[in-house]
Amino acid sequence: MRRAHVTRLAAAVVAVFCAATVPAQAAPQAPFQWVALGDSYAAGVIPAAGVELPVPGGRDGCSRTAGSYPEVLRVRLAAVYDLTNVSCGGATIANLFNESQEPTGYHLPFFDVLDPGYPFRPVPPQIDAVSESTNLVTIGVGGNTFGFAEVIYACLQLGASADKDTDHPCADAFTTGGDGVPTVNDRLAAVSQQYGELIEMIKAQAPNVTVVAVGYPAIIPEDVSTCAYGYGPEALRDFATATYPDLSWLRSDVLIRLNDVIAQQAATHNAVYVDTFAGTEGHDVCRPEGTNWIEGILDNSGGWALIHPNAAGHLRIADLVEAALPLN
Repeated sequence: MRRAHVTRLAAAVVAVFCAATVPAQAAPQAPFQWVALGDSYAAGVIPAAGVELPVPGGRDGCSRTAGSYPEVLRVRLAAVYDLTNVSCGGATIANLFNESQEPTGYHLPFFDVLDPGYPFRPVPPQIDAVSESTNLVTIGVGGNTFGFAEVIYACLQLGASADKDTDHPCADAFTTGGDGVPTVNDRLAAVSQQYGELIEMIKAQAPNVTVVAVGYPAIIPEDVSTCAYGYGPEALRDFATATYPDLSWLRSDVLIRLNDVIAQQAATHNAVYVDTFAGTEGHDVCRPEGTNWIEGILDNSGGWALIHPNAAGHLRIADLVEAALPLN
């Protein structure tokens, strides 16, 4: 019985990673070809996620960092996977499969803070790195197609003149829409459609690929009263002037629903979904320094972080992604 079980397991591995012309007894040779696609939550971007990786020819504005989860796994799984990391801060789903991107580097348009290297040259659609021989593609994207940064910035602005305990001006604005502002439902519908198209295009380009869709971590606590409010240093390390009702709405109606859309599209298109939300609960922006895996508007050194995972957060996400990878 044990020998039969081993034989079935080996055949299953071969079926995933081998072309039909390869004999069932022959497994592919490691390292397997892995391409990491994604936005800033995959690239790392902030100094709290590690030093920026050098790029041949100078900085490209994508701001990939050594502590980001693809780079953590590059080192950890070097004997198994050969990683090509083309994730890029600010990428939308369209930038992954059919549109070039003009990277922003550390350019923060809402706060008028310019990266010294801005503007950067356009980079091609990330899917260009996927070939017929690619075995694995990880995807960490969707937030910029939704417009998460835009919504957060609106919450800061609208909440600055509101009652922090009772008012929910941001939720009101993005639930009803109007004046050319897409509603949350409109935004989620766009993410859903494009995410499914992305997975299918990856599979068409790499017929023997395993696609792993990585969700977004638990940025906002369930108990939003643990977050500081205002313009002081503590509040700026959290969500500044976003009201508590708006933070609750951002958690339940934006972030959780965005992850649900990604999970649904992964299931529909036979991809693997990695739930980083549940795996990072209790380590959100509003936790004390050392237990927070996500930085707030500012990080603990006072630098711009704009709500991104730090090195500890990327390590945890790396663990979750690794557990979902085949042949690790």
